[in-house]
Amino acid sequence: MQEKSYSKKSYSDNTLEEESINLLEWDSLKTHLSSFASTEMGKRSILSFVIPSEYEASKRLLNETVEINELEKNLDKSISFSGVFDISRNIEICSKGGVISSSELLEIAKTIAAARNLKKILLDFEQRPYISSFTKNLIDHQNIETIFKKGIESNGRISDNASNALSILRKEFLSKKLERKILVEKFIQKNLAYLQDTTIGDRYGRPVLAVKVNYVDKFKGIIHDSSSSGNTVYFEPESVVTKGNKIASLEARITAEEFKLLKKWSQVVSDNSENLIEMASILLRLENALTRSRYSKWIGGKTPTFEKSPIISLIGFSHPLLIWEHKKKGAPSPVAVDFYINRNIKVVAITGPNTGGKTAALKGLGLSLLMARAGLLIPSTNNPIIPFCPNIYVDIGDNQSLEENLSTFSGHISRIKEILDSLDYKKGLSVVLLDEIGSGTDPLEGSALAMALLKEFANKSDITFATTHYGDIKALKYNDSRFENVSVAFDEDSLKPKYILNWGIPGRSNALSISKRIGLDESILNEAANYLKPKEVDNINSIIKGLEEEKIKQQNSAEAAAELIARTEILHDELKRNYEYQKINAEKIQEIERSKLSKHIVSAKKEVIDLIKKLRDKNVNGEDTRIIGKRLKEIEKEHLTQKKPEKSISWNPQVGDFVKIKSLNSTGQIIDLDKKDGFYEIKCGSFRSTLSVNDFEGINGEKPNFKMSKIEVNSTREDFSFSKVRTSKNTIDVRGLRVHEAEIIIEEKIRKFHGPLWIVHGIGTGKLKKGIRNWLSGINYVDKIEDAANNEGGPGCSIAWIK
Repeated sequence: MQEKSYSKKSYSDNTLEEESINLLEWDSLKTHLSSFASTEMGKRSILSFVIPSEYEASKRLLNETVEINELEKNLDKSISFSGVFDISRNIEICSKGGVISSSELLEIAKTIAAARNLKKILLDFEQRPYISSFTKNLIDHQNIETIFKKGIESNGRISDNASNALSILRKEFLSKKLERKILVEKFIQKNLAYLQDTTIGDRYGRPVLAVKVNYVDKFKGIIHDSSSSGNTVYFEPESVVTKGNKIASLEARITAEEFKLLKKWSQVVSDNSENLIEMASILLRLENALTRSRYSKWIGGKTPTFEKSPIISLIGFSHPLLIWEHKKKGAPSPVAVDFYINRNIKVVAITGPNTGGKTAALKGLGLSLLMARAGLLIPSTNNPIIPFCPNIYVDIGDNQSLEENLSTFSGHISRIKEILDSLDYKKGLSVVLLDEIGSGTDPLEGSALAMALLKEFANKSDITFATTHYGDIKALKYNDSRFENVSVAFDEDSLKPKYILNWGIPGRSNALSISKRIGLDESILNEAANYLKPKEVDNINSIIKGLEEEKIKQQNSAEAAAELIARTEILHDELKRNYEYQKINAEKIQEIERSKLSKHIVSAKKEVIDLIKKLRDKNVNGEDTRIIGKRLKEIEKEHLTQKKPEKSISWNPQVGDFVKIKSLNSTGQIIDLDKKDGFYEIKCGSFRSTLSVNDFEGINGEKPNFKMSKIEVNSTREDFSFSKVRTSKNTIDVRGLRVHEAEIIIEEKIRKFHGPLWIVHGIGTGKLKKGIRNWLSGINYVDKIEDAANNEGGPGCSIAWIK
C-alpha cells in the first residue's frame, strides 16, 4: 500500500513517485521476477505488486524472503506449489449464491490438500517466526476436500456414487442406450439393400442411418439431414425414435441431479468462504515470498540491513537488469561498483565520459533501494547497508513534451521544480537521482544553475546523486563538506570506459587526449587548446591524474599490507608449532634420561645387596673387605652425591612486571597472562609475543616460585584421516575476492587441515586462479595443485593437496 502524502499536491506527488519508479525500470525487474513464480496467479500478483512505503511492511517482506530462502537451502527438494489454484474468484461466486463447475470445485479440494502439505513444511516459530505468524492461520478443511474428492472424479466428472438418485438414473440411462443400439443394429441387418453403408451416424444427439433417397418412403421415422448431392438422407427409424425420447428425458433428469449436487457443494464453499479466502490469500503470500527468494538467489543477492539514517554501504553491486541480460541473452558480465555514503555527505557528483556507466550506476542505486523495500535481496559481494527511503525522486532521460511545448531543458527544470516542491512535504528519508543536471542550455548558465540547485538539494534532501559534465561542480566538495566527487574510470589506451566508480576523485577532461589518439588533425587540436585556459586546465587535470595515481598506490599498498599480515600470521604459527615441537621433544629426551637413570639405580642397588652378602660371609678376608668398601664408596659417589643448588630468588610474575626475554636477551613488560595454561603476553618495543615461564626471567634473574603444570598439547589440525571425496568441510569458495583476500581465507583453512582441499575460484579473467596457484606453490606443506574434475568445477576449481 502506498504511503499517504500530507502534501497539498498529493496527486502530483503520487504521479511523480510513479514516474520515478518507471524511470528506474522497475516494471522490467518485475517482469523478470514474475518468471520465477510457481503459478499463474503468483505471476499476476508479482506484476501488479505495489512497493510498500512503510518500514514495517518492507521489513516483514524482507524477513519472509530470508526465512523461506534459508528453508529451501536446507531441504532435500525444492518447495512445491503444485496443486495450488487461483480459487478466489470461484469462492466469491459461491458466496453470492452462484454455482461453480465440478472441475472448479475439484481445484478447491486440491488447493486445500496443497495448503495442508505446505503448512507441515513451513510452520516452525523458532526457525521461521515471520512465515509462521500467518501460516498458522491455514485451517485444514479436510472435510470439504473429502466431500469433493469423493463426489468428483479426477477428470472433473461427477461420480456415479455422488448420490443414490444419480447412480440409478445413470444406470437406467446406459441400459436404454444399449437397447437403442440393439434396435439400430437389427434395422441395419433387415434393410442392408436400402442403405448406402452400415455406419451409424449422429445428428443432434440422435442415431441416424444413411438411406438411399429412392427408398426412404419405405420406412417410418424422422429425416434429420441429407447429403450435399441429395442421393442420401440421414434417417432415424420410428422404433428408435421412441427409445431416443426416453433417453433424452433421462439425460435431462441426470443434468438436474448433477446441478442439484453442484449447488449443494457450492453452498459448502459459501458457508466456509471467509476461511477459504484467507487460505488463498496466505498461499499467495507464501508463493510471493518463494518467488522473491528464488529470484534473489539467482542474481546472487545478499540480505540488506535497513538504516534509519542516510548511510549507504553497497560493495560489489551488480545491476540486476544487466545480470538478466548476461545470464539470459549472453551479454557481457556486469562490472560491480561500490557505493559509500556517510551521514555527513548530502550530494554526490558523478563525472566522467559518455557511455561510461554514470546513468547505469544511478539507476542501479535507485533500483537497489526499491528492491530492498519490496523484500528482495540485493546482488552484491557483502551484505548491504542502505537507508529505508519511502521518497525516491528521479530525473533521468529526455523530458521533451510537444503537447506541453517543453524543450529538453524546460522539461528537466519542470521536473526538478516538482521534486523540490515534494521535498517540502516529504515524510521519511529521501533520495534524489538527477541525470545531467543543468544540461540542454548554455554551458555557463547551466553550470551556475546546476551548482545552485545542488546546494538547494543538499539543504532539502537526505541524499542526492547527480551526473554531470560541468567542471565547476567538481570544486564544490572543496568548499562544502556535504559534497563528494565520484568519477567513472576511463582507459585512455583502449579508449573504453572501465565502468568502475572512483570515490573521492573527480573525472578529468579526456576530450583532447581521446581526439588525439583517434587521429584528429594536430592543427585542430592545437586550435582547440588555444581556446582553453591552459594553465587552469593543465593544473586541474594534473591534480586529478595525481589523485588517481595516488589512489592506485594506496590500493596497492593496502593489498601489500594485507599480504604481509597474512605472511606474518603464517610465520607466527610456524614458530609456535616449532616451539611446541621442541617442548614435546625436550620432554621425551628427559623421559629417556630418567629411564636410563632408573635402570642404572636398580643395577647399583642389586650390586650393593651382593656386596653386603659377601661382607656377611664368614670366609671373607681383609683384602676382600677393602675392595668391597672401595666399590661402595664409588656407588655412593655416583648416585647419592648431589650438587649444592644455586641460590635463586623466588618470584611470582604479575601483569606490569618487567622481565628479561632469554632468547632475545631483551627487556619486556608483561601485559596479559593466562594462569590456566601458564602463558604470558609480553610486549617488547612494538613486538608482542606469547611466552611460557621458561622463556623469561626477572630483571635480576628471579625464577617463578610455582611448579609448572603438566603441558597437554592438542593438535590444531583437523583429523588426518581425510576424505578424497569433495564435501562442504573440504571445500572453500573465494569467488569475488581479491588475490590477497583469498590467500588469507585459504591460509586460515589450511592452517588446521590435511588432505585434498577444493578451492572454488571461478574462471573469469583467470587472475584470481593464477594468483592463488602461484602463492600455494611457494608453501612447503602444499604437496601439489591440480584442476578439479569436470563434475566438481573443472577449471573453475583447484584442488590443493595439503601435507
